[in-house]
Amino acid sequence: MLHRCVLAGVAGVAMCAASQAALIAVPGLYQLHNHPDGSARPPLYGLRLDELYNATSGHDIFTFDFDHALSDMKLLITASTIRIYGTVYGGRDNGSTYAADAYAGVYTVDFTYSVGVSQKPGDDDWWVAYPNPMMQNSGTIKTPLGNTIALVDKQQGDYYFRLGNEDNDAGHRGYAGISGWGWLNHGPPGSPHVDSSDWLFTANLIPGPGALVLAGLAGLIGARRKR
Repeated sequence: MLHRCVLAGVAGVAMCAASQAALIAVPGLYQLHNHPDGSARPPLYGLRLDELYNATSGHDIFTFDFDHALSDMKLLITASTIRIYGTVYGGRDNGSTYAADAYAGVYTVDFTYSVGVSQKPGDDDWWVAYPNPMMQNSGTIKTPLGNTIALVDKQQGDYYFRLGNEDNDAGHRGYAGISGWGWLNHGPPGSPHVDSSDWLFTANLIPGPGALVLAGLAGLIGARRKR
C-alpha cells in the first residue's frame, strides 16, 4: 500500500503518513545496525567490501560492524534521495573476528543515491530502480590508512538498492523489520564487481521532530544542488 503525503512541521516539511503496513517514513532519519543474516558472519556486519585491499594471496573478506562502540551509521531518505553515511569499525575478516593488522579501525562512509529513487510500485518499500545508467550513484569510503576509495552502485536484477521488508512484508532474509540491501563496486572507475560487495543492514527510525526537520532540510538542500 502506498504512502500519502501531508504538509506539516516546521517550514512546511513534507511528512508522509502511511497505513500500518507502510514502514518507511519519508523524509526520515534512520540509525543503521548489523543484519543477522550476513553470509560471512561472524562478526556481524552491515557492509561487506571484499578485496577492498589485496591484503593476502587469497580472497580477502572485508566487513564493517555497524553496532561496534565506535560506529555510528545513519540513513537519510527523502522523496528523491537516499544517503548512507557515518563512521564504522571494520577490517579484514578472518572468519571469527577482525585480523589485527593495519586494516582494522574506523572507516568513514558517505554514499548517496540520487538517480532512480522511488517507492516500489505496488509496495511500501523504497528502491533505486533499473533501468537507470549504472554507476550514476556514488560515494566514498575512507580507510584507517588514509586512502579514500570510490564506491558506485551495481545493478542486480531490476534494482540497485532496496529499503524495506519485501513485497510480502515478511522481511528480508529472515529479519521482520526494515532492511537495506544492494550491490556496490569499489575502486577506480571501471573496476569489476567483486563478490561479495554489498550493503546488508537493518534500520530503525530515529524519532522526534528534530530528526524529521533535519531530514526535511537535507532534502531541500539536495534539491537546490540539483538545480
